[in-house]
Amino acid sequence: MEIRRRSKNRTLPKPRSGGSVWPEQGCPAFTRREVGLNCARGCWYCRYGNFHLRERVALDVGICCWPKKQME
Repeated sequence: MEIRRRSKNRTLPKPRSGGSVWPEQGCPAFTRREVGLNCARGCWYCRYGNFHLRERVALDVGICCWPKKQME
């Protein structure tokens, strides 16, 4: 369990385009969302992360959509 937790919290060496990402992860392509969430530097707060934030229920594990921005 501890190994899994550490892998979720690590900084990625490159964007995981099309791959799963967790809120605690970050990567070199990080670009902060302009609206709302402005307090951290992880995939959850990145324009390229699709966590279905505009849907009724947001996802815990999202999809990296780099280089296509998901929200402005």
